[in-house]
Amino acid sequence: DMADLTCLNEASVLHNIKDRYYSGLIYTYSGLFCVVVNPYKRLPIYTEKIMERYKGIKRHELPPHVFAITDTAYRSMLQEREDQSILCTGESGAGKTENTKKVIQYLAYV
Repeated sequence: DMADLTCLNEASVLHNIKDRYYSGLIYTYSGLFCVVVNPYKRLPIYTEKIMERYKGIKRHELPPHVFAITDTAYRSMLQEREDQSILCTGESGAGKTENTKKVIQYLAYV
């Protein structure tokens, strides 16, 4: 979680995201947010097997993922009986539509 970095500045955030990206980890938590770097290629991280792993887990039990965010919102909706929201923001081409599709894919799965 980038919020836990000892030196929280632009350079350390960029370094952290870059290191994670080059390690194949496109999702990074930053406090309540999940930062995503568009890999501009298909990754094998959206399968039914992966969805099953994220079902019912606590946010920090597995690596950051859109399925973890979606599961947290879904479980909160069920437990609190209140509407929940997931907001995907970013520049054009950042992957908002693709991540929204993954949110819908996960909700249809659970």
